[in-house]
Amino acid sequence: MSSKPHLAARELLEILPLAMRSLGSQLRHSAQLPVPSHFRLLFMLAERPHNLGELAEKHNVTPPTMSSTVTTLVERGWVQRTQAERDRRQVSIELTPDGHTMLQIIQEQAETRLSEVLAPISDTELDQLIAGLAVLKSAFSKKQNS
Repeated sequence: MSSKPHLAARELLEILPLAMRSLGSQLRHSAQLPVPSHFRLLFMLAERPHNLGELAEKHNVTPPTMSSTVTTLVERGWVQRTQAERDRRQVSIELTPDGHTMLQIIQEQAETRLSEVLAPISDTELDQLIAGLAVLKSAFSKKQNS
């Protein structure tokens, strides 16, 4: 018999791909929105600028592959490369104002899609879901800080 954490983990692993496919499908059908593989990169850069090596490592790709991805986002005007004044070999990749706008659009469309999915659920069930998500968020926050 599985423990409750394992059962919860199994449910979460079953639900996350469904949610991501639904969101990805919705966002792909919107004009000018990035492909899902770019979402995570944009969200990371919203937290702080990164160098190419950091981005490649966090995405489990080679630096040349990440460089190509960054070039695509630069061409769209969503990120910029900035050389450090003291060491021109150091290049920082950061979001542009258009990149921040794109993130807001993604967030709004994702919230709209999820609201549509959740609309048929009763208020009681939504309250339970919100409470459960707060517990999950707390668990991830504690794990990340340890």
